[in-house]
Amino acid sequence: MSYEQAVNTLLQQDGVEESTMMKSPCLRYRGDFMAMMFEKEDALIIKVSPERVNDLIASGQGTEFNFTKKRFKEWVLIPLEFQDEYESYINEALLYAKTKKKK
Repeated sequence: MSYEQAVNTLLQQDGVEESTMMKSPCLRYRGDFMAMMFEKEDALIIKVSPERVNDLIASGQGTEFNFTKKRFKEWVLIPLEFQDEYESYINEALLYAKTKKKK
C-alpha cells in the first residue's frame, strides 16, 4: 500500500492527524511525530523503539536516518521497495506512539 493510501486509512483512527515536519507532510499521534515520506531519500521514516530500529537495519528492511549527521535512535528509513508494507510499518509507529503517551 502506498504512503498516501496508508495515510488515508490511518487518519480514520482516533488521535492520528496530518501535520508537517521539515517542511513536509507527516503523521502525528496526539501531537507526537510517527511517520512521513522523506522525499530526499524516497523512503518512509517511522518512529519506533531503538531496538526495532536496529532490527530493521540488521534485516535490511531499514536504513539509518542521520539527516543532520547525527543518528536518530528512534527513526528509521524504510525504502520504497517495501512500500507494500508501509501501512504495517506506520501502524507499528502508531502503536509505539500510543505506548509512549501512556508513560
